[in-house]
Amino acid sequence: MSKTRRGCLERGGALGLALVGGPLGGCIHVGVRDQPRTTVRVGSKPFAEQEILGSLAYERLQHVDGIQVVNEIGYGGSLANWEAVVAGTKDLYWEYTGTAWSRLPPRHTERITEPERLYELVAADARAQGVRMGEPAPFSNEWVLVADREWSERTGVTTIGGLADHIDDGDTDFGIALNEDFYHREDAWNGVADYYGIDSEVRTNLEAGTFIVTSAGLTYELLRDGRVQVASGFATDPQLDRPSVVELDDDRDYFLPYQPMPTVHAPTAESYPEILETLAPIAAALDGSTIRRLNRRVLVEDHQPGTVARSYLEQLGEAT
Repeated sequence: MSKTRRGCLERGGALGLALVGGPLGGCIHVGVRDQPRTTVRVGSKPFAEQEILGSLAYERLQHVDGIQVVNEIGYGGSLANWEAVVAGTKDLYWEYTGTAWSRLPPRHTERITEPERLYELVAADARAQGVRMGEPAPFSNEWVLVADREWSERTGVTTIGGLADHIDDGDTDFGIALNEDFYHREDAWNGVADYYGIDSEVRTNLEAGTFIVTSAGLTYELLRDGRVQVASGFATDPQLDRPSVVELDDDRDYFLPYQPMPTVHAPTAESYPEILETLAPIAAALDGSTIRRLNRRVLVEDHQPGTVARSYLEQLGEAT
């Protein structure tokens, strides 16, 4: 991902604005207080990681001259945010490449698992609809299947392909917990089972046993308590850092990449290219271990997303 930054250009020429360095090497324009400012509404989806991403944009964009940032974090789901950005009633939120490809207009069914190619395609789709997408962060929040480490070592199941073979051999006497979205979406449980060739009759037997469909966070608690041995999750879940949990390798590359990108109403992005330029180094710094750490601070340590975002930006500014 590109980490280049465009130099700060002084607006106003003869007005003689002073420039001072902002966090992350950005520039804050001072000296003119009476110029009109454009309202930029920042939204997000209503879950921890999205609220962190939205807060990072909200906090950082307050240093961009000429705009007034409005906090509308937690606005709604993917489609609600997308439609608002297309219409211009919302200016910015972070969308994931996999979501943009498979769940948002024009919706595609072709599986594209190469991250850079997927980004190019969704960015082109967005541009045709009046939306600009910034470079994505390096982390991907795709679905994962995880297992109890002791069970994995005992059975030798370390991959999803190995899990499929284990099930097809008739070894269905173990528990599995899936979050509701993973269970009901055709591109999740049913899709991965079909793709990896799990026999439908054997799958029926598996689902007749200890097979629990629940909320996303509870799958790990059921795994921890020994009620199940396999569970669904997301690649950025902080629970994946537990020593007792092992992520099963998606050895045939079923799951799409889900890299988050700043997604901006095109007229806003064109009027203020500084918006995407300012967010580019933030996105580039968000690797998998970093977002897990930030998610942990909200989900486990019970800090507010805005507090976590401000603290991270301060640390990032010191490191650059």
